[in-house]
Amino acid sequence: MSDVGLSKWDTTVARVGLFANVMPRAVASARAAARGSDRLGIPPSKVGARTVGESAVDELFVAINSIVRDVSSIDDLASDVARCEEAAPILTELGVTGVNQPQPVPTILRRTRKRFTTTVYELIDFYPEVNLPGPLAPYAPYLDGVVSARVLAHDEPGRRWIIWVHGAGQGRPDDLFTFRAAHLHEKLGYNVILPVLPAHGTRAHPSVDYPGFDPLENVAVTVRAIAEIRALVAWANSAAPADITIAGTSLGGPLAAMVAGLEPSVSSVLALVPMLGVHSTLAHHMDRAGELGKTAAQLLRSDSVTAVTSVVDPLSVMPYAEPDRRLVIAALNDRVTWVTAAQKLHDHWGGRIEWYPGGHVGHVFSGVVKSLTDEFLTEPLS
Repeated sequence: MSDVGLSKWDTTVARVGLFANVMPRAVASARAAARGSDRLGIPPSKVGARTVGESAVDELFVAINSIVRDVSSIDDLASDVARCEEAAPILTELGVTGVNQPQPVPTILRRTRKRFTTTVYELIDFYPEVNLPGPLAPYAPYLDGVVSARVLAHDEPGRRWIIWVHGAGQGRPDDLFTFRAAHLHEKLGYNVILPVLPAHGTRAHPSVDYPGFDPLENVAVTVRAIAEIRALVAWANSAAPADITIAGTSLGGPLAAMVAGLEPSVSSVLALVPMLGVHSTLAHHMDRAGELGKTAAQLLRSDSVTAVTSVVDPLSVMPYAEPDRRLVIAALNDRVTWVTAAQKLHDHWGGRIEWYPGGHVGHVFSGVVKSLTDEFLTEPLS
């Protein structure tokens, strides 16, 4: 059998193992979470049918994504990593603030009234001018164009604003349900903005996977996403708001953290089940995908990949928000981004961290998460 054939066989067996081991891993995860970690400051979780079930949903999510996000060729990945070696000196010399430029107030091109189930909102379209630095410029044609965001706004000025950044595979109208947009708008009184990230929703592009296995592409999409969110912050600021909060879920967590560290007007930041790094997360899961996966994980942990990723690393910036306006909400049974990611972000931020006994995907239905979020968002301004 050829090396290619062996690789395909190895990958197939590994994938079958991921699906076959969903429940065993879920049970083991729940038991491990029950022990907690005094060293890391992670409290113990309860063990029961729900925690095992939520862990199983996370494990199934990871198994499905092993098919959706495939490493087509180790040679291609190695070539992409080699390009990072050339790009790293340029990007690291520019640094975080050199790569991530401020954005002016965007001109709104269109405002379209829409409805999702019972929620009425506006779809706004705008065009930000984002200049990707040299090594990232080849990806610009796939990312350039009109940007959309879903907005629920009050007529009177001076309201609080919240920009909620979605996770991987989202950016659809059902984000309005997932992030409780109507509740935030009607019950809590916020103006709500739900951006659609590059390569998501209607902005999906056949040539772009995000997150994918081309590190420079991941960095380019992240830089573009940060710029677009900063443009929305500038737009919200033009309305003389009482307060601007940025929140991010999963993949949106590090994006929210980056913007909170670049925009002084963001006075509150919330990270829900946050991912910390795209490449470290992919590598963490690829380690379980047979020998081919282990090789891919090793490449994704290369020094050159770490270097190019440093310009979008949320641990490289500190939020302008006061410590008591920084909140991490983490899942004790998180099998997608794993619990240490949330703990590392909290260790960097200071501020507050709250844990709930559930899985990554389960945050959508968690009453604890809803209560913690509402409590944070309704606290009076200092």
